[in-house]
Amino acid sequence: MKKFFIMACILLQFQAHAQDKKSLKAEIKQVTVFLNKAQVTSSVNAQLSAGANELLVEGLPAGIDKQSIQVSGKGDFIIMAVKHELNYVDPQKKSKEMIALEDSVRFYQKEARRLRSLNDVYAKEEQMILANQNIKGEKTVTADELEDVADFFRERLEEIKFEIIEVEEKLKGIQEKADKFQKQLNTLFNARNKNTSNIRISVTAKSAGAAQLELQYVVADAGWYPLYDIRVKDTKSPAQLNYKAQVYQNTGLDWNKVKIKLSTTNPTLGGTKPELYPWYLDFYEPRPVARTSRNRIEAYKKEAEEEDGSLSGVVMSAPAFSVKDYTSVVEKSTSVEFDIALPYTIPSGNEPQLVDIQSHDLKANYQYTAVPKIDQDAFLLGYVTGWDDLNLLSGNANIFFEGTFVGESFIDVNTASDSLALSLGRDKKVVVKRTRVKDFTKKNFIGANKKEEYAFEIEVRNTKKEAIDILVEDQIPVSRNSQIEVEVLDNGGAIYNKDTGKLQWKLNLGAAETKKLLFKYSVKYPKNKIVGGL
Repeated sequence: MKKFFIMACILLQFQAHAQDKKSLKAEIKQVTVFLNKAQVTSSVNAQLSAGANELLVEGLPAGIDKQSIQVSGKGDFIIMAVKHELNYVDPQKKSKEMIALEDSVRFYQKEARRLRSLNDVYAKEEQMILANQNIKGEKTVTADELEDVADFFRERLEEIKFEIIEVEEKLKGIQEKADKFQKQLNTLFNARNKNTSNIRISVTAKSAGAAQLELQYVVADAGWYPLYDIRVKDTKSPAQLNYKAQVYQNTGLDWNKVKIKLSTTNPTLGGTKPELYPWYLDFYEPRPVARTSRNRIEAYKKEAEEEDGSLSGVVMSAPAFSVKDYTSVVEKSTSVEFDIALPYTIPSGNEPQLVDIQSHDLKANYQYTAVPKIDQDAFLLGYVTGWDDLNLLSGNANIFFEGTFVGESFIDVNTASDSLALSLGRDKKVVVKRTRVKDFTKKNFIGANKKEEYAFEIEVRNTKKEAIDILVEDQIPVSRNSQIEVEVLDNGGAIYNKDTGKLQWKLNLGAAETKKLLFKYSVKYPKNKIVGGL
């Protein structure tokens, strides 16, 4: 009886101790995604006992920045301490996609084993037939019987060969499918098989009851970068700019139907102002490199590890609409946030998720440009104004003109001026041709010098049914040596930049109109020299 009483006391103490440690899961509610890293806000619901409680929030990403952990709550309790720890024992659970891939791999591997076994049967039958091809016995075999036996051997062996070839073809296809599913499974497995982490929260409650906690932390392996779709209906319409974000995260936890904020902040850059120190000049005197002893090196390493070591815990106190209708822009003093009201699901993995931010119609002026010396095609450029009020970041842009994808471009907001130039692709209806005019090409010797004259003609033809403006560019060489003299004989009415040698013609071509441009120049240099580039 006494032993039973002791065992009952121990069991009650164990149960009470087990109740003090409550294992909980955090439900992600909102994520603020920076250009690099992300801040996750989760909710944790718990039932507290009167007195001291230890809450264990499990299954969190391993890449949590422990300095960023914040815990607050609502209820009659006090948050005493918060501690972050890595969990090397329990990896993340398998997703539905992983389970389906495992089933597919098992199916195709089983089918491959069946086909190999079938081929083994055919191979053994072939060996048996070949081993029994000699006809022996007391009875004399007639010619007809021998012919029948030969026909049997030939037909059956031929059937076996065909069956083996067919099975090998099926086996090859099955094995390829199994390998593809296995590679995809390995990718997901590597992403899933990351270490998780836990957060221990020590709470003191005056009385038993429910508690609602909010957990915030910054996690690595996440971020976003801009992507633009620019659509132009025709040269008389404004340009439509669709501002999008490629959001990626490989934290190990899926973000299921969470509210997303996109911030232009980059926490990895740091916010500390740099300081200038005195800049001293002195003569350089090379000195022999001093050898550092192994003990001193180990001391340095130990000191660095102590300075950079991890902390055991962090103590803290507690109808169809367009996308722009669901996005609000919050401009802060040093950054901009795009608050997207629509929930998004962004699974953990290597594939970025496309998130729509805003859509804008921008005024644009359109002009054709041609550089026939390099490319004898005309390019349509759109000069967009009003873009500097849209909080854009530098990024890639997909260009669509007249409903057709024409190519990719890059928006560099750091170098753009009041108007943003966009290339809308080639227009084959504007024909440009550049030829050298042989009648004006000459070579003369003047004393110790040689003089060469060149002439080029540019023909621009508009086959469209409407007038266009086009900028044609060419160039005249620029001398970098006093012995080489370049003279412009005829600039053909172009705007000429003497420093760069660039020629520019601004033309207005009517429908089905053709214009020709002629320019000439000469180059004089010593006849015993060779000028590169001519």
